[in-house]
Amino acid sequence: MALTTIDIHFHVAPQHFVDAVRRGDLSEAVEIDSTTGADRLVFHAPPGVAVEPDTFLRPPVYDPRLILAAMDRRKLDAAAISPPPELLMYWAPPALGARIARVMNDGMAELALAHPDRFAPLATLPMQDGAGAAGELERATTQLGLRGACICTHVNGVDLDHPGMVPVFAMAERLAVPLFLHPQNAGDVSRLEDFHLWNLIGFPMETATAAARLILGGVFERFPRLNVVLAHGGGFLPYQLGRLDHGYRVRAALREHLPKPPSAYLGNIYCDSLVHNDAALRYLLERIGADHVVLGSDYPFDMGTDSAVDAVRALHLPDASARAVLGGTLAGLLRLT
Repeated sequence: MALTTIDIHFHVAPQHFVDAVRRGDLSEAVEIDSTTGADRLVFHAPPGVAVEPDTFLRPPVYDPRLILAAMDRRKLDAAAISPPPELLMYWAPPALGARIARVMNDGMAELALAHPDRFAPLATLPMQDGAGAAGELERATTQLGLRGACICTHVNGVDLDHPGMVPVFAMAERLAVPLFLHPQNAGDVSRLEDFHLWNLIGFPMETATAAARLILGGVFERFPRLNVVLAHGGGFLPYQLGRLDHGYRVRAALREHLPKPPSAYLGNIYCDSLVHNDAALRYLLERIGADHVVLGSDYPFDMGTDSAVDAVRALHLPDASARAVLGGTLAGLLRLT
């Protein structure tokens, strides 16, 4: 069957990982508290680490039957599945982080083996150890058949343009696999605690910050064939590219290590379509290009959408543009064709 609709932003936790947590194999980092009748995840993060509150392990995240049924309802032929960001746990010590990633990736490979036409998994990487993360990316893609990786917008508060991240970007470029950047809060989020702001504006700000640092920090200049996909329509980045370019023109310090203006690196950047508004999606397509926007639904969370495919089709794009957004571009990035 030819793939026509593929989602980059689709969260699952494979049964292999769930079983490991239930057995206590990863108890140094995470355990399950079922005393209230629901499987609440208890994270053993160090003090000061922002951990997403009220995280539960529910069947729609790990039951393949429910996941496939949800994909069918959303008119998705396939999904580039990745875990929710709270399960990346970069705050864990490197050796434990490596164990978490291996368990997650082995489970993702099992899912893909059972449903090869539906799942194109993205690897989890122990980004707290750049060299180890690069090695796990190589293992996950070359041995397990995973199609790229999902990484956070920061690594326990360390930004992605830090020299320690270089091995990961070098490996991703060498393997020609994309990196899906998912936001997660870092540091003091006290001003965002009310009104769900930690998600509503905190996540888009995280994405814009990470993307801007990849550009201005010279990561794309150093790795010109590196491809990243930004969640939630690129956060605030697409709307403020003009401001970045203006800053490049008037602030000499920005030009010392960057030979081109920020917008010149848009070829490295893709954005998912999850913006919840037709006008915003039209702007994103115009600013970033229809060939650099891919489907995103943020399954199974309430801040996602059940109608990512319908939202694109409702715009009545030219056929070539619609095919690219709905799945053609992502199929190429993930090398599914």
